[in-house]
Amino acid sequence: MSLDTINRYALAMDLLSLDARISIVVKETGLSAGILRKAYVDMHHRSPASGSLKTSPHFIYKSHLRTKEATLYAVYFRIQNVDEFCQRTITSYRRYSSYIKSVSSSEPILDFSEAWVISKWLTSGALKLVRCGHCRSAKLLIDEQQYYVCCVCKT
Repeated sequence: MSLDTINRYALAMDLLSLDARISIVVKETGLSAGILRKAYVDMHHRSPASGSLKTSPHFIYKSHLRTKEATLYAVYFRIQNVDEFCQRTITSYRRYSSYIKSVSSSEPILDFSEAWVISKWLTSGALKLVRCGHCRSAKLLIDEQQYYVCCVCKT
């Protein structure tokens, strides 16, 4: 077994441990979906989530809390200085999740798959992390939005 193969399996286990969608793990590792589903069931003792990934960034704005947590995740993603996308996303999600668990008694609102999609959109420019023009707090904007004032300052 080559080092590349071992690294792909290690990455797959890392992603599966974070409850990543099987489609994400297949895309990032090139391993078969069947093997990954079996590994997921062995690891979590339940079937993996099904359904498609989010196709629009509008899901971030379903609630104020979701928007704040998505913004927090985006800040962690931006400050990571890892070049490789997948490792940057994993590290950012772990930091985000750890922070949420340390300041509240609840689980993070965003799951890893949603964070991965947010990372893709940030990388492609479909989402932008900007500063409020008044208070300088971070704000996530969809590409076509041009309003740079946060919800606190616009009142």
